[in-house]
This record gives sequence, structure tokens and C-alpha cells, in this order.
Amino acid sequence: MSYTYGISSRRLEVASSIRYYSLPPLLEVHMRFRGGKSFAAGGGSMARAWLLPAILSLLFVAGMIVSTVDVDHFSNATDQHKQQEEVIAETDLQQHLDQPIEETPTTCLDPSGPQPYILMSLGRSGSGSTWQVIGNLSGMETPSDEYTGGSTKKSIKFFEGKGHDDKWLVQYLCRKQRKYRDAGLVGFKWKPYEPIFNAPAAHAGINTIATLKDPTIKVVRLRRNLLDVQISRRKHTLYTTKAHCMKGDSKCLQDGLITSLDLYTGEMDTLYKHLESLHAYEDRVDKLLHEKNVPHVQVTYDRLYNVDGKGGDIEEWEKVFSFLGVGPASNLTREQLERGMKHAATHPPGHNMTLANYDEVAGALEGTEFENLLHRRHRRV
Repeated sequence: MSYTYGISSRRLEVASSIRYYSLPPLLEVHMRFRGGKSFAAGGGSMARAWLLPAILSLLFVAGMIVSTVDVDHFSNATDQHKQQEEVIAETDLQQHLDQPIEETPTTCLDPSGPQPYILMSLGRSGSGSTWQVIGNLSGMETPSDEYTGGSTKKSIKFFEGKGHDDKWLVQYLCRKQRKYRDAGLVGFKWKPYEPIFNAPAAHAGINTIATLKDPTIKVVRLRRNLLDVQISRRKHTLYTTKAHCMKGDSKCLQDGLITSLDLYTGEMDTLYKHLESLHAYEDRVDKLLHEKNVPHVQVTYDRLYNVDGKGGDIEEWEKVFSFLGVGPASNLTREQLERGMKHAATHPPGHNMTLANYDEVAGALEGTEFENLLHRRHRRV
């Protein structure tokens, strides 16, 4: 009989040859081992005398083999289990990085990381320019993303696939924190179109913003002169111009500086209804933020960029940075502010130059709640 056991990297080999001759009255047992020695026993009692030690020896060797196999198998299984635990740990870590949230929003947002924030304003309200100024003056400008959609249609489509929880919000902010670790602030622009009031995922996101404390997700709520919003929308509907022009880009400025724009000539009722609808909608957004106790600061585009033709209001910008806890919350200089503004103005100085039907618009708004929206002095777009 020959036995060969291969165990892990070790090899145990036991070779034995046993011959039994059962020729009564002669019994001969011959055992030969690797050492080369042979033992023979013959004849009745002599055979029985050698047979017992031989059987005991075989049982002893077999026991050693079984014991060795069992021990080595246990050792091998332990090593494999340890390796599996290490692989599982590495997999869990990678999954945590790739999918940072499973159950609770606090599993991935870093309280010591960049401050998460949201810039909330309607379209054509200057959010692009405001985003880059806030970024530049807080250490680093990160990409400006209209994450929830840049129109009502896109916003509806966005929230349709987001279920009933807040993962769309928290996971996105977590990825931003990890991607831009050196920034002072990270976040996105939320255009508060209709889904903000009725989409379950939007409700869940607003509730999380209102209740999360470590870290707090902050909202900068930006509103703009609604007549300027209407002018900007009309301009970009009628003309092919860029949304923003960088300082020094003369061609962009030349193409974007539109004068004598027709704003609903002969349709002042339409203009008034647009302004009335926008005003009610903006108030509705503000009411939602107040009712939900969302941590936010209210600012206006006009004060941020132009007050009586003298440029942006320093105190209005300091209010933003004080609220965010990042950037120049005090002692902000006009030189710093100008360096932070990378976009150039693309509207002429005053509505009287912007509008071809300025007198018609002025007459239609006179005596209404929107009369103060009309100005002759330049306000930056």
C-alpha cells in the first residue's frame, strides 16, 4: 500500500509495502520501509510476535497522517479566512468611497471638509456670476452645476427618477467634498422650479437641509430685479449670445451688448402678468425656506453688483461670507471684490438704453407695485 499526501506547499509522503503470506502452518510477514531494512517472521508464534507490533506501527503512522492533514487543513482554512476578511475590508472601503451613503446622510459628509452649500435662484438671475465670485473669494472656484435642472422640464425629469429619499442630494455633496478637498465651499445651483414644491425627493432634500447639523448644508437665496430677469430672458430668446462674458473678451462683449431691445411692444398686459407671476413664485420659494427653517441668507443681485452706480455693496458680500463661514466676512476691499469678479457686464447703462420701448414700459408700470423696478442708471447683468 502506498500513501501520498500533498498539503499546501508541503508534501508528506509515506510509503509502505506489506506482504502477507497465509500458507498454513507458515505465516510470513515482510515489511519494508524507506530506510532499506527488512524484517521477516516465520512460523506460528514467531509470526504472531511480529504481527502485533506491525499493526500498532501502522496505526501510529496512520494517526500521524490524519493528524497532520487535519492540522494543516485547519491552518490553511484560517489563512484563507484571513485573506477573505482582508478582501471584504478592502471591498467595503471601496464601496464606501464609490457609494458613500447607504442608510443615513451622516455617513459620508465630512464636517471638517469644504462647506456644503446651495445657491438657489431662478434662471437669468445672475447665479453664474455669483457662483464664481463666491468661489474665488473663498479660495477656489469649483464648477457651476445646475444639478437639479436648468428649466422646469429638466427639473421635472430630474426628480422623476430620484424616488422618495434624499440620497440624490447628500451623495452629490459627498462626491463634491472628496473631489475638491482644497476648496472652501462645494455645492451646486438649485433652480427652484415647480418640482421643489411637489416632488417627494425634493421634499426629502429640503427636509435634510433643514435638519442636518454636522455639517450644516447652507443655502444662499438670490433674487434679482424681475424686470431685468424678463429683459435677460427676452434677449437670450431673440439673440444668440453667450450666457456670460469674461473680462477682456471684447468679441463676446460686442456680441452680448444688446441695445434697443423690444420688450413686448403693444403687449404691456403680458409684461405685467409675467412680472406678477414671477413675483408670486419667488415669494412662494421664500415662504418654503422659512416654513421649513432652512438655514439660508437672503441677498439681491442688485446690491451684490450695483448700488447707485457705484459697484457692488461690500456689506452685502460680507453678509454672504459671514453666513457661509468661509471667505472675507469682514474687511473685504473693493479691489478684492473686483479681482474676484471674472465676468463682465453685458447690458448698457440703464433701461432707457436697453429698451427700445422704454417710455411704453415706464408708462405701463407707473403706479403699480413694479414701478420701482425701472431704472435709468446702469445695473450689471
